[in-house]
Amino acid sequence: MYSLAVLIVILMGIAFLSGPIGLLLTSKLAREFSRKYKALWVIRKLIIVIIALAGISVSLMFILNQIPITPKLMALAGFALNAVALKREFFRDKPWPSFFRPGYKDPNGPAGQS
Repeated sequence: MYSLAVLIVILMGIAFLSGPIGLLLTSKLAREFSRKYKALWVIRKLIIVIIALAGISVSLMFILNQIPITPKLMALAGFALNAVALKREFFRDKPWPSFFRPGYKDPNGPAGQS
């Protein structure tokens, strides 16, 4: 029973702490520091991707299973923070609404006037 409790604590730690760690690694300070060294830049990006993918997959496991609401909310927060960290790292200049409407074009804009 003790090893099962340890496993659950480790999984909850991955689900919940991977988001804040990813946000710290995508901060402007970490980004500008690693920009000076190409190897550090690549390693930072790799670490962000690995941490975010692990956190998202473990969070989805907790979200989709029948468990109490508190761990489910913690996993949901971890999932959201990992999604924000990935967006901050790879799509920093792209606004959020364009993710939800990828083919949307403004009908009042230049492309909609024919």
